[in-house]
Amino acid sequence: MKNITIISDGIPGHVNQSKGVAVLLAQSYPINIELHEMVFKISFLRALFTIVAKLLLKKPNKVSAKIVSLFYSSIDLENCDLIIAAGGKTAPCAAANSLLGNIPAIQLGSPRGMNSALFSALVTVERYFNDPSNIVVSITPNLYSPESCVRSAIEQDLKEHILFLIGGEGIGYSYTEHEWESLVTGIQYMHSVTQLRISLVTSRRSDPRVEEKLRFQLANIPIDYSAWFHSGDKDFKLDALLGSAKNIFVTEDSAMMISESISSGQPVTTLYPSAINSPLRYQQHIAKYEDLGFITRQSIKKFSLKEKMNTKKNVEEHSLNLKNKLIERINW
Repeated sequence: MKNITIISDGIPGHVNQSKGVAVLLAQSYPINIELHEMVFKISFLRALFTIVAKLLLKKPNKVSAKIVSLFYSSIDLENCDLIIAAGGKTAPCAAANSLLGNIPAIQLGSPRGMNSALFSALVTVERYFNDPSNIVVSITPNLYSPESCVRSAIEQDLKEHILFLIGGEGIGYSYTEHEWESLVTGIQYMHSVTQLRISLVTSRRSDPRVEEKLRFQLANIPIDYSAWFHSGDKDFKLDALLGSAKNIFVTEDSAMMISESISSGQPVTTLYPSAINSPLRYQQHIAKYEDLGFITRQSIKKFSLKEKMNTKKNVEEHSLNLKNKLIERINW
């Protein structure tokens, strides 16, 4: 049994990325996961502590690691075989505890001033260091795989449907009222042509007014698999919805929703608005998905079904490649 400690910054997306790596490793080893929420000992100094910690770790040793560890609440790592963390805020804490305990550590996300050599593996979507410790991935790690999604869909006895994952304003994406109207019109037309049920899943980023518009204006077609964030819908299994979808459409403002969709192995289309002012790194991330054939990009004003491609095989090969590289880096 391998004991994994996930250091969390409290952000669900980051926790799911860490769990995704743990689940990937669980394909080869029996694992036990302990979740530790990182807490600064003096909360109002957390920004200063993070800056100082990164400066101290530029010369990593037991002394600097011990000082950095004093900034955070203690973590019981006595029987820990691996530390996993995601997000820039957790990186100094993970690195310090890794150094002190001689425990391998996997850090997910951009380094933000920290060298990849501080970790057994720094997993990023673009290369930051010419070092074996910096592992560049095509798909952001998450909880899903083609196999797990299909299995969940069978367990839930879900019928084939067309899935829409709806976000909203964020990372430079802005949707007009007219574009949301176009989405409604496009969904209605798609249902009339295919006669398949439509499923919609909204998120915390979704505007409550947009969510209400979708619920009201699409009430005349079968949308019974849908989950509405602002109505408190939580008792649904996204992996089952992904696994039973003929096509998945996802608004392009959410990197996590896109990576989760891709990881299902189903055909994925990202929907973009006319107003995009996203950072260059995000544009490159989306372009990489498109170049690799993981997604098709279409305007939210006009979209259509995507033909089945060999996405499942590509996703499985990517996951296997990542798992093997991580196992090599952590010496399991």
